[in-house]
Amino acid sequence: MTQESAVIVNIHRPKILMQAARMCAKGYRRETMLPRLLGASSARVVELLKVREDDLEQERQARAGTYSAQAHVEVLSALLAESKKAA
Repeated sequence: MTQESAVIVNIHRPKILMQAARMCAKGYRRETMLPRLLGASSARVVELLKVREDDLEQERQARAGTYSAQAHVEVLSALLAESKKAA
């Protein structure tokens, strides 16, 4: 198991959030999603997605008004798909 795939194995999120991310990951298109999520493609994609997901998880747990479940699902699905590619 690579370090990138280990990242996703250790994520513990609500079941419904992970189910939505898995469904979204099936239609994942790197060329359209990465620029929207990260601003540009990068060699450190999994690392950057993990940082973004951690920020969203902190917002979710804090019940912040800025939290977006849609953004969280998108980032998680990209993280799932990119981790699978790296494995």
